[in-house]
Amino acid sequence: MEVLAVEAAVSAGNVTITTTTEKAIISSNVMAQERQTANYLIKAWAQVTTGTSITGMTAKIRRGTTITDTLVNEANIITVGAAAGSNEVFTAWAMETLADVASVQYTLCLLQTAADGNGTVLQSGIEVTQMA
Repeated sequence: MEVLAVEAAVSAGNVTITTTTEKAIISSNVMAQERQTANYLIKAWAQVTTGTSITGMTAKIRRGTTITDTLVNEANIITVGAAAGSNEVFTAWAMETLADVASVQYTLCLLQTAADGNGTVLQSGIEVTQMA
């Protein structure tokens, strides 16, 4: 595959995940589609101080900037690996093919499972690679 464009964004600003409500964490910048049909590889990560009583985290890649936009690929719960209130890294990767669009934007969203306390995203990043 030929790489047509790469876009990346990082954030060191804190974002609060309210108990078990899905939260948009970081969005890519808008990327113009270079050809009529293109493949997109999206990689995202977040370092999170998890909320109290959390049992798992679901990382989602959405096409758009809100929690109601189209989910790209699967979104599966990952069991937390440390005690609630610890720092953990969560990642998500997705890939899709789009045709006949002018531009696209992607967002990493996170959802805590069984948490009765807020989580805090300490830093995050997203990279979008457009390929022919």
